[in-house]
Amino acid sequence: MATPQRERGETGDKLVAHTKDGQVFKGFSRDFHPGRESFHLVLRKGELASSQEIRVDELKALFHVKTLGRKDRHRGRVPFFPADDVNRPPEGTYVKTVLEFYDGEKILGYTSDYDPGRTGFYLIPADPEDNNEKIYVLSSALVNIQLLRE
Repeated sequence: MATPQRERGETGDKLVAHTKDGQVFKGFSRDFHPGRESFHLVLRKGELASSQEIRVDELKALFHVKTLGRKDRHRGRVPFFPADDVNRPPEGTYVKTVLEFYDGEKILGYTSDYDPGRTGFYLIPADPEDNNEKIYVLSSALVNIQLLRE
C-alpha cells in the first residue's frame, strides 16, 4: 500500500507569492530556494502555461498552500494559538511566534529556524484550518517578531 503524500502541482509546489508592494502571484514552482536571488512561478490554464520570475528580495512572504485559488476564510478572524498546539510540528525545537508585517498583517505560528542575521525563515501556521502548509517569511518585511519561549 502506498504512503499518502502531500499533493503537488503539475510542475512543483503550489505557491502564493506576496510582494512587499502588495502584488500577489499564484502558481507552481520547482526552483524556489531561500538562497537564490529569484525563482519562477508557472501558472497553467489548460494547454497554456505562463512563467513569472519573482525576486526573493521583493517578497513579503511565500505561502506554500494546500489549494490554489481558495478564498481566505480567515480574513477578519482574530489569530490564536489552539489550546493543544495541534499544528505544532512534532520534530525539532519549535517556538511559538507572532509576526507583524509592515502592511499590518499578523500571523501566528511555529518556527525553528529564525535567525535575525538571515534573509528569511519558515513558519508553520498555528491554525490547523489554515490553507497554508508553511510560509517562507522575509525578515525585511516585518515590523515586529515575538518568539514566545515556554
